[in-house]
Amino acid sequence: MNLPKSVFIGAFIVWLALLGLYGLIQLSRGMQPVLSWLGLVLAALGPLLFFIRSLLFKSPLTFRHPHGYSLLCGLGLATTMSMSFRHGPAAGAAHVWAGITLMGWLVYLRWFSSFPEK
Repeated sequence: MNLPKSVFIGAFIVWLALLGLYGLIQLSRGMQPVLSWLGLVLAALGPLLFFIRSLLFKSPLTFRHPHGYSLLCGLGLATTMSMSFRHGPAAGAAHVWAGITLMGWLVYLRWFSSFPEK
């Protein structure tokens, strides 16, 4: 594995863990809007669960698209975006962070996966 890939994967996993932890802390503090923070946790939780599974079962390559994890990440982004639209500045920048997370997930899928060509 070359250096840019290893730096990316390490930074992305740290980003996911910190973002999920931050969202959980905000949820436990009762920060409003609650659904915005829940969406942020969902956006970070999807890819993080994928990495936890691949570390536990030693399967780093993705041979087919992991739809469930992508769906969870996209659902988190959709939730944060709808709360941002509904509550405006009160929702904060959670939708931006969730968007960065989804883009990082898609970069990971493109860069690290080996999908069979049809």
